[in-house]
Amino acid sequence: MKYTALGNSIAAGIGASFVVDPPKRYGYVYYFRDFLATIFPCVNLTNRANPAFTSTLLLQQLQTDAVTREAVKTADLLTISNGGADLLNCFLQPTPNCLTNAVATFAQNWPLIMKEIRKSIRSHADIFVMTVYNPLRGDDPNFNTAEFFIQQINNVIKANRFKFHYKVVDVHADFLGQFTNTTQWKVCTWTHICEVPPDVHPTYAGHLEIARLHELKYLKNHPNKLRHVDDDDQSND
Repeated sequence: MKYTALGNSIAAGIGASFVVDPPKRYGYVYYFRDFLATIFPCVNLTNRANPAFTSTLLLQQLQTDAVTREAVKTADLLTISNGGADLLNCFLQPTPNCLTNAVATFAQNWPLIMKEIRKSIRSHADIFVMTVYNPLRGDDPNFNTAEFFIQQINNVIKANRFKFHYKVVDVHADFLGQFTNTTQWKVCTWTHICEVPPDVHPTYAGHLEIARLHELKYLKNHPNKLRHVDDDDQSND
């Protein structure tokens, strides 16, 4: 099983505790790889994600970087995290219409990214694309503004899934709100946003949660693999 990861700082593991391959850290990509290793005898991971990678940079990488193209072409499975950096740049350096333009750019780039993967590189891999989560607490005054534009990015991701044959891992929905029967905002546990200084990236626990969502989506689409996981669990009793 060859697994290739693409995308931005989240796929690169930023926010996680342990450094793997500087600047990459042991984030959701590596935890998902560990899960796949319970099913397949050998899992070879190539992580081509880069911190701060916007959709424009990901498209350029897929078009021009020979190592990435080969890793995508030979992959049995691809995961992609993209879109968040497009918006984050606007919050870090606000300019008029920046968020609107960022959404328009992503909407233009995303089908080109998937076309590059499916048509140009001719990848037949299973592809799992995560939605962009809102890193702000629900009571943050900027929450609704961020949510409005994040939803537009996620709508683009969801709208193209059938045309390009990929599965959507809805991290956005999972990270919204508070934990059941508590007043604890999920993003305060799963991101560094409630710390000083605040950081939108996932914590160790957040990366584990994103990996768990990928695992559930994978098993939903490969129910025959669930039996192998169960068998392994029983053999370890």
